[in-house]
Amino acid sequence: MTNKKEKTLKEHVESISRRYREHKANEGFQDPREYEAYFLYRTPATQAVLKKVLEHLKGKNLKTALELGSGPGSSYPVLKDLFFEKIVYIEKEAGFRREIDGVEWIVRNFLEEFDYPQAELVLYSYSLGELDLPAQLTTLKKGILATQKYMVIIEPGTPKGFETLLVARDFLIQNGLYIQAPCYHNAPCPKKNSPWCHFSERVQRTKLHRQLKGGSLGYEDEKYCYIIASLKPVSEKKFTILDTPKIEKHRLRMNLCTKNGMKIFECKANNKELFKTIKKKQWGENLNSDIISGVIPFF
Repeated sequence: MTNKKEKTLKEHVESISRRYREHKANEGFQDPREYEAYFLYRTPATQAVLKKVLEHLKGKNLKTALELGSGPGSSYPVLKDLFFEKIVYIEKEAGFRREIDGVEWIVRNFLEEFDYPQAELVLYSYSLGELDLPAQLTTLKKGILATQKYMVIIEPGTPKGFETLLVARDFLIQNGLYIQAPCYHNAPCPKKNSPWCHFSERVQRTKLHRQLKGGSLGYEDEKYCYIIASLKPVSEKKFTILDTPKIEKHRLRMNLCTKNGMKIFECKANNKELFKTIKKKQWGENLNSDIISGVIPFF
């Protein structure tokens, strides 16, 4: 039986969702309980996607992070697991601010006229696509100036989210940054004129989360798209698997992102060691180009 508090939270979730659907997110939160509702509703999926995306930065020895439009600071446990020592959140909604060790809050709209503090990682997590195009380019320009090593942008895995990402990708390249993931090149996006590039992360649901979502399954698949850009050229030579691999008894095929466009890679079962290695790979994961280059041709 759903108790009164949960019913109230669900009503607040529906109110927030309605404003986002109607493109009225800039109206802000209307009730103090909406902050709690938003946190419970969005945090599990946001953290799962952040964990997956930021795995690319493991071992990079990053200490400082700046998140623009941070909401309730859902990224905190993920960033701390990556050993970030100082985190700055810029968020206009004062109701999201909470005392967290090692976190500095700047309670203001990041579109206002001020310089962002410098950080090794600058993060836009589901915040860039809420802006119109001129505002997107304005904040990206300031974000680049604040970036000491990496910029990460995450958007919903929808055609609109991907469109936002493509504009940002072109802008970052034009301003001297290098794309590190999911494409390991600055060449045109292979999926620019085809079904949008996105990935999926399975998120386990608690009982309360299921009730807030209005679902019956114990999990949900969060679709997302992202880019990681760096100030220095990419050293890794990798390909990203763009769709679910087609695995048959005697062969497998997968679509890979390369600097020469999207390529189909095929491996036959008689190439036992390679087939065994590649078979474990899934949508969104990487292949080291040294493993497959010169072994089986693309077509």
